[in-house]
Amino acid sequence: MEEAATSLDIERLNLLDALIYGDIFDCAVTLDELWQYSRVAIDRDQMCRRLRDDQVFRRIVVERNGLYCLHDRTALLDERPGRIARARRLQSCARLVARMLHHLPFVRGLVLTGSTSADDATEAADIDLLVIVAPGRIGTAFLLLGSLSRLVGRRLFCPNWYMSEDSLGIASGNLYIGREFAQARSLVGNADALRESNPWIKELFPNATVLPALEPSLTKTTSLQRLLESPLRGILGSRLERRARGVAAARLRAHYSIFGEEVPTEVAARFEAGVALGFHGYHYEQSTLKAYAARRVQLLDRLEQARAAAGLESPPGSSAPPSACWNG
Repeated sequence: MEEAATSLDIERLNLLDALIYGDIFDCAVTLDELWQYSRVAIDRDQMCRRLRDDQVFRRIVVERNGLYCLHDRTALLDERPGRIARARRLQSCARLVARMLHHLPFVRGLVLTGSTSADDATEAADIDLLVIVAPGRIGTAFLLLGSLSRLVGRRLFCPNWYMSEDSLGIASGNLYIGREFAQARSLVGNADALRESNPWIKELFPNATVLPALEPSLTKTTSLQRLLESPLRGILGSRLERRARGVAAARLRAHYSIFGEEVPTEVAARFEAGVALGFHGYHYEQSTLKAYAARRVQLLDRLEQARAAAGLESPPGSSAPPSACWNG
């Protein structure tokens, strides 16, 4: 369907990509989110003017107090502030968690991901962590953090992705993974390395910038951590790593069996190579991408109808001051 659409309709669709994605999660979006996760390279002020002046956008998009949603989804405008407030509280908890976890052996980075990182926490939200691990220690890190998470409660922190610090790149990322990485917030270490290792993120979201670290004072390694690692660097550490990988492999199979699936080939291959271990919800990822594709088709149809109703065939002018956005 997109192949048959006009180039201007496709541009409008790509400008509203963050609105489409947010709608899947019943989430109104901010201007910054619309701009950062637009699929079109555009200046933020120009984005603001387009949203205000484009008659097609005005027929299908509603703005109130800096939040945007589709015109038939205005209830989301009332719900988002509460989700932002809940996310900020969880982010404060994540800082406390990071101050404890960054002393654990072989942890080289802690990155907050998921809805809490995206300022969109529902009542069911938790603290999802991507753990950057010293090379060759995926199993040990999983055994330590996974066990601790189950002991204290997964709502306190949920380490669902482990990546070796020398293998942060993913050859072929999709929109779901791209959003996870783009909206990630550093707790320990620097999320820049994650972004720099995956240049395809910039191709997906040409306007995206690295979000500020939530806990910039925490160092990559600590004296206590080095002390704890010391006895684990020889034969004992190698044996522990092998045993831990066996436990992790069993846990990985059990995780995907919940969805009635085998461990995906790529996930299994990266784990066997010792570069990544993922519990980030393959089934959830696929259902999100399917819903996203359907929403794009629906919104494209609405854009075409709105353009026809407005009698527009060319881009609207943008002579308004750069600071002006409408308040409907």
